[in-house]
Amino acid sequence: MTRVAAGNLCVIYYGWLIADASGAPNRAAAAIARARPRALIAAFSTLQPRLTNLSPQVRELLQASGALLFAYVPTGYGARDLADVKAEAAGCLAGGADGIFYDEVPACPDEAQLASYQALHALVKERGGRVIANTGVDRSDESLMRVADILMVEHQWRTFGEASPWRAGYPPERFMGVSSNEPGADAFLEGAIDRQTAVRDTRAAWACGVGWHYSTDRYVELPAWFADYVRALRKN
Repeated sequence: MTRVAAGNLCVIYYGWLIADASGAPNRAAAAIARARPRALIAAFSTLQPRLTNLSPQVRELLQASGALLFAYVPTGYGARDLADVKAEAAGCLAGGADGIFYDEVPACPDEAQLASYQALHALVKERGGRVIANTGVDRSDESLMRVADILMVEHQWRTFGEASPWRAGYPPERFMGVSSNEPGADAFLEGAIDRQTAVRDTRAAWACGVGWHYSTDRYVELPAWFADYVRALRKN
C-alpha cells in the first residue's frame, strides 16, 4: 500500500445526534465518538421538533473523544441579514460549540461582503472559536483566508490547487474537502462513493494538500461502512 501524507479526519453529519428530548446521545453520536475525528460539523438544533442536537450530553461525549464541534450556520452567499447570522452563531457558541461552519460563502466576495464575513469571523474569534468557511468551489479568492481558519471547497478539492494556485502558500490544515453521493456531486467524483472509494478519496485529498477530508454517502446519515472507513484510514 502506498503511504501518503497524513491529514485530519473530519465528519459532516446533519442528522440527529440525540436519542430523544432528554438530549441523550444516540447511536450515530456514539459511532462518531468511537471514530475520534478531529472535527464534527453538525446542526446545533434539530428542525422538527426543534431540540438541541448538540446537547450537553452529546457535547461531553464528542469533545471527550477529541472532536472540535462546528455548528452549521448558513449565510445565503452574503444575502442573509448579518444581524441574524451573528445572533445564530453567537447562540451556538454560547451553547458550547467550538466553532462555526459558515455555509454558502461567496467564492469571490466584493468589499462589502468581505467586510461582513470579517465581522462574522471576529465574532467567533473573540469567543475563542474557529471558523470554517464553505464556498464549495475550487476557484475561491485568497481574501477568504482572512475570514476563515479552514476553507472548505467541497467536492472540487481535486482541482483546487490548479484553479487557485495561491493555495500553495498555505499549509494543508487550512483546507477541507468532501466526497459524497449527494445530488450533483457525481460530476466531481471518480466513481460513486463506497467503502473502498471513500478511503481512496480521503487519502488522495491528504496527498494533494487538502488536510481535512471526509467521505460519505449522504450528509444526513452515517454510511453502513463508516466504521470500516475510519479503521482503514487509521492504518495509513
